[in-house]
Amino acid sequence: MIGMKRVCVMNKEREFYNSAPSIERLHEKTNRTKSISDVLFDKDLLTVPWVCRGLGIPPDSLRVFMALAFVRNGVLLGSLLFHDGYAEKDVWWTLYTVHPLWCTRQFLKKAFRAAFVDLKCQRIGVLVRADNIRSLKLVRRLGFHEEGCLRQLCADKTDCLAFSMLKEECRWL
Repeated sequence: MIGMKRVCVMNKEREFYNSAPSIERLHEKTNRTKSISDVLFDKDLLTVPWVCRGLGIPPDSLRVFMALAFVRNGVLLGSLLFHDGYAEKDVWWTLYTVHPLWCTRQFLKKAFRAAFVDLKCQRIGVLVRADNIRSLKLVRRLGFHEEGCLRQLCADKTDCLAFSMLKEECRWL
């Protein structure tokens, strides 16, 4: 699922920052130097438990095979998980962020390139809670097309909307 409803108080956000994987460990694993803003390839999937905790889903509910992390000034602001592809032609994305600064052209270009060029996928799918207005606006602005509604999919019986983007529809490549 993309995003999270902004109901967190500052203490809860600090808790997520503090429970985030060590940026040094991410940099160490990717052999990169620190910069003000960076997109890191999380090959050891260190951000998966952090994302799942933030979204309130069990870590083993997603079959994650790749992750990108967005770091700014040494702080992990978000991570994009790639998971559950079907017949190696598509991939599902789950994104969790704690700050709006994650959404940069650099991050978007790397994410779409990873899916459509590196993984050779033809389709990216995302699920968004029907009550998450900001995320719904974002996926539509990025170029995803609505495919349908999954009624009462969330634990609290909230509906989710399914979106997808085909490679030939992507303007981020």
